[in-house]
Amino acid sequence: MAKRGEDFYSKALAQIADIKPLNPELYEIFEFYESTLKAQREVYLLFNPDLNDIDHDLCRTRNSEGLSCLKAEDFKPDANLVKKIVHKTIKIVRKKNKDVVPSGFNSGSLQGQEKEIIKGLVEDISVLEKMAGELQIDFPVFYFLIKTGFSPFMTRYAEKLLETVEFNKWQGGGCPVCGSEPLIARLDEEAGKRWMFCSMCHTEWAHKRLVCPFCENDDHESLRYFYVENDEARRVDVCDKCKRYIKTIDFRKVDRVLNPFVENISTLALDIVAETEGFRGADISPFGER
Repeated sequence: MAKRGEDFYSKALAQIADIKPLNPELYEIFEFYESTLKAQREVYLLFNPDLNDIDHDLCRTRNSEGLSCLKAEDFKPDANLVKKIVHKTIKIVRKKNKDVVPSGFNSGSLQGQEKEIIKGLVEDISVLEKMAGELQIDFPVFYFLIKTGFSPFMTRYAEKLLETVEFNKWQGGGCPVCGSEPLIARLDEEAGKRWMFCSMCHTEWAHKRLVCPFCENDDHESLRYFYVENDEARRVDVCDKCKRYIKTIDFRKVDRVLNPFVENISTLALDIVAETEGFRGADISPFGER
């Protein structure tokens, strides 16, 4: 079964506070994500999903068939809380770069579109691309605002459904709860078992070591990895078939075990190298740091 902390956001914030002074080159990006994590945690603590409409047996059946436990329409965020966090996130993004969010775009711009947004996040990203075009906002910025705003709700659903998800039957590269792509992977301290970390709801699940999580390619000739000099604990696994990559942290080789989300922020240099080589990851940056 996947591992989960009692409060993902609190642990991530505590770890960032600890390592921020040790990484001056990442100080600004850590401060930016501290702000967004605080906004997310506030909403996370206020939201308590109603699971009465969730068919738990159907969830298990979907997992056994290789489908995510929940469908897009199963997620029902609180519209007022969505408006609140999107408003805060817009302010945070504008503080970093006041020009990236159009002056006419605000949290009210998304009112009544929650269902379509969730569909775009977990099923069909083209929905969000079209929406960003209609709102005249750059897609990477729009995606970041939407993902930051809706992730806390999905995290709450995932926590409530941990006992329902059929982790032992799950073989897919996407999240068994929401179907989203993994953000980063880790090899655990005990036996080097490979775990994926969901980019949306923060669930972790086991996945085969020598299989691409994006296209399920298992041809070892087209799967390889690289790492930066003097840090063999953090590497990039790439697939030459689909041209995707995922960063992997080997917890057997690190001095300190960090939250996968924090590790993702701490390893931006690996993203730059991978994307320079023509590979695409699972995340979309709003500022082009990658």
